[in-house]
Parts: sequence; structure tokens; C-alpha cells
Amino acid sequence: MTTDVHHSDTGDPQEHPPQPRVDGDGIPRWIHDQLSEKKSLRIWQKHKITIFAVMALLTAGVVRLAGFDVVAISLSGMICLGIGFQCGIFLLRKSFSRSHPITAIARTMIEEAVNTKLSVILVLLVVVILPTLPLLLDADERLSYRVQFFLSWSLSGTMLLLAMLVISLCCHSIADDIESHQIHMAFSKPLRKWEYLLGKWLGVASISFLLVALAGIGIYTFTTVLARSNAVDSQDRLDVQEQVLTARAVAKPVHPSGDAFDQSIETTIAEIRERDPALFDKNPTGARKKIISQRIHEWHTVTSDVYSSYLFQNLNEAKTRTPIIQLRLEPWADNSGISEAKVRFAMWLNERPFPVQNGIHETYTFRQGVIQTLDLPTSVIDEDGQLKITIANKNLVMAGEDVPTSISFTPGDGLEVLYRVGSFEMNFIRSLLVILWKLVMISAVALAAATWLGFPTALLTSLMVYFTATANSFFADAIDIYTGLDSKGATLTSMFRMRSRLFLERVNKFEWWEATKTIGSYLADSFLSLIPSFGNYDSITQLATGRLVPLQEVGLGFLILGIFYPSILLFAGWVLLERRDLVSTSS
Repeated sequence: MTTDVHHSDTGDPQEHPPQPRVDGDGIPRWIHDQLSEKKSLRIWQKHKITIFAVMALLTAGVVRLAGFDVVAISLSGMICLGIGFQCGIFLLRKSFSRSHPITAIARTMIEEAVNTKLSVILVLLVVVILPTLPLLLDADERLSYRVQFFLSWSLSGTMLLLAMLVISLCCHSIADDIESHQIHMAFSKPLRKWEYLLGKWLGVASISFLLVALAGIGIYTFTTVLARSNAVDSQDRLDVQEQVLTARAVAKPVHPSGDAFDQSIETTIAEIRERDPALFDKNPTGARKKIISQRIHEWHTVTSDVYSSYLFQNLNEAKTRTPIIQLRLEPWADNSGISEAKVRFAMWLNERPFPVQNGIHETYTFRQGVIQTLDLPTSVIDEDGQLKITIANKNLVMAGEDVPTSISFTPGDGLEVLYRVGSFEMNFIRSLLVILWKLVMISAVALAAATWLGFPTALLTSLMVYFTATANSFFADAIDIYTGLDSKGATLTSMFRMRSRLFLERVNKFEWWEATKTIGSYLADSFLSLIPSFGNYDSITQLATGRLVPLQEVGLGFLILGIFYPSILLFAGWVLLERRDLVSTSS
């Protein structure tokens, strides 16, 4: 038997290497395997979203068959939001496909948003948190409270996460363009610097619109599903429809005597000014406001020997549009150290006792400090659209007291009438628009900051502006308390005069620390005055409590937050970018 051998250079015989296996088409097997792997990888890359969606849907179906409906709905929500995001990105790319400098920059900004890891993480948080939030709610709690909680926290959380996304994306985009020298390549083409900034802003605004829309669809869907879950009782079910998933206008009370009440306040002010002129010499505006506040508080206090009346006007629309209105009140038991003290009172509607059962005028008994909502028939409203509510104190005499405890209502929010004027769906859309205007403004802040600051500093500056705008009124009150100066409701001129006078007094008394605090209050208030207060556009609270988000508020938010501030900020960013030495900065 002969064996074929060959000799190497060393003279050692070696067997021939094994021949590669060949498929029927003549291609070596290992090449065929590699081609198959690459083809499978291409298929995976192209259809991975569809594959994930099918797998997740199958998982959701199995979970639903197992009896976990809420979990199945949450999984389905994640899938829909994820697919919606991908479809939205595809449409945005098509929308900015025109060959124009601004649209090209906007399209590049969209690609950065998709490819940036931080952006992807924040988007995933929105996609995951929204569907899982219903799982955290206590099923034994009243359904109306659960729906309110979900609306409030889901919208607030979405606003916070999207604000973080917008700020980080804008600051990183410009800083990265400068550091990587890409901005030189951009400006080597027929591209102006204002077009560069405008394109960046349009791209971020488009991403914000997409994410707000997707979050809105998800929140509305889960709210609808949650509203159909088990309620505590029939009243709880009714409260969901009449107090949460609705849009109600608010009517505030006026004094039944009208101008006579205002005249009596002016008479009281004149008497106190004549008796104690020193009180008005220091701060006339503040002294006047305190007297007016005291008289209004007395009007909202029902003592044991006084009937208090509250007139609600312009209720003609409520009388024609809805069968019931809601009286929202928050009673307090004055001079009572008991935290859960109860109040008892009788009520008349337009001089008629209410409610009357079997010919008996019944009284109401509530725990103090707890908001109560009473359904009233619109038939009690008179032909002029007015409703006068009279309340009589029916409290029992507490131990150690000679007279019943007084009942008081916080002026403004402690006593009001609400009535349906629109649908929850339109109110929800208005709330989303207000959120979008805020994101549009904060994106302009971040872009302007990034034109003259590095990434970390621009990021911190933008965050400071965002949180200042969110808590503007809180910071203003905190500054006034810290400096000992009360500016609530005061005009700019009166505050300037008061603080200037106090500053001179403190300097003359060598109270240097107090004088420094006065100067600090000037600087802090000046900073706060430059930043709009998002609290003036609190559409989330209005939506969650079933109150109408006024169209005027949406329009004003669009003009101020969506047009005015972005225009000023982008102009400032353009000026700073024109003056900045980009070559030295990037090098």
C-alpha cells in the first residue's frame, strides 16, 4: 500500500493538509458560514425592533393569560411607545430631508438625539416608567385619588425627564461640535451662525414635540384604562368623571353687599391711618394690604352668632350646560387644638335651606382641614346666573369653652364653585402644549449657554435656570423671608423705595450683615425677574384636579415661552457665537 507523502525543508515527511469541505455550489463551507452569519446579522440589524416587538407581544399575551392584566397592559405600552418613537424619528427625518442649511442642521440634531447614549437612556426611562407607574398605585385607595396621582406624577415626571434630555442634548451638541472641530466644517459651507443655532433649536423642538406627543398618548391610554378599574363605591366612580376626567371652570365668591363692603374697608383703613400714622409711614402699601387681608379673613370666618354669605356670579353657562355644579370647600375649626376636630354647619342656597330631607333641614359635619366637594343642582341658580350661599355655624360648645368654635375658610381656594365647561381630552391636549412650550424655552436657554460656556458650565447654568423657573415663587418667598422683606403683591417702585430706605437705616445703625442681605435681595430678585415662572402655567395641577386649562394660558405660554424668550435667547446666543474665538477654543 502506497502512501503519498511530501517532505518539508527539514526532510520530515508530513501528510497533505485536509481539503476544505465544499458545498454543492462550489463555495468552501467556512466562507459559506461567514456569509450566512453576515446575512443573519444584517437581518437582525434591520428587523431587530420588529423581532423585539413580536417577542414582547407574545410575552404580554402569556402574562395576560396568566391573569396579570395590568402587567400585560404595561408591557404592551412599552412596546407601543418604543415603536412609536422609531416611527416618529423616521417621519422627522423625512420632514427635514430638504436640502437647506437650517433643515440639514435640524436633521443632524435629530441624529445626535438618537445616537447619544444619555438621550437614549432618558427616552427609555420615559418609555419604561409611564407603563409601570400604574403598578405602584394602591388598589385599595379611592379610584379618583389614584387617577389624580397618576396624571400628576406621570406628567410631572415626563416634564422633568424631557427637560434633562433637552438640556443635556443642546449643551453636548454645541460643545462637541466645537471640541471635535466639526463646527469649522459646518461654517466652511454656505451656513450662517444664526442658521446654525436656529437649525439646532428646530431639531430639539421637533424631538420635544415627538416625545411629548408619545408620552401624551401613553398617559392618556393608561389613564383611560385606570379609570375603568374597580372603584370603592358608586360615588367614587362618579367623582372620577365629574371631578377628575373633566374640564371645570372656577367661580370665586364676592361679598353680597358689593361696593358697600369695599367702602367699609376704605373707611377702616382711613380710621387706622388717622389713629396710627406711623404704621403707614413705614410701608403704606403693606399696611393697606394687611388691613384688606384681615377684613376678607373676617368675612370668611363664621362665628357662632353670625351668618356669612358668599355670592357666586356669572353661572349662566353652568345652568344651561350641566345638571350639577360642585361646591368645593375646606373648613377649619378656629381656636381648636384638636387635629381632627369636626365642624358642623347649615347651608342655604339663594335663601332656601339645603339639603332638605323629609321636611328637615339637615346639617353638614366634616373633619377640619379636609377638602370636601358637594354636588349642587343647577336649578338653585337664579335667572341672573347668581348663587348666594349662606352658612350658619352649628358647632357644639367644646369642653372649657363658652361659645361654639368658629368656622373659617381660606380666602381664595377654601371656598369656590366649579362647573363643567369642556372635555378632558381637549384639556389634556392644552396641558401637553403648555409642557411643550416650557421645553422649547429651556432648549433655547441651553443652546444660548453652550455658545459661550463649556459643556459642564453650560449644563449647570441651564439646570439652574430650569429649576429657578420651576420654583420661581418659592425662591421669591424664601428670599423675602430670609431678608426680612415682604414683596408679595408689591410694585417694583414700592419695593425699591422700601429696600433703599431699609438699607440706609441698617448702614446708619452699622448693621452690616443686614445691609448685605438687603443688597443680596436686590440681586436675587433681579435674577428672578429675568426668568419666567413656570408656576404661572401650572397646567398639570389644573388637569389633575379637573380644572380647565384656559385657552388664554396656552396662547400666552406660546407667545412668552415659545416665541419671546427663545427669540431673545437665540439672538443672544448668535451674538456670543459671532464674538467667540472658535479656533482658540477648539484647540
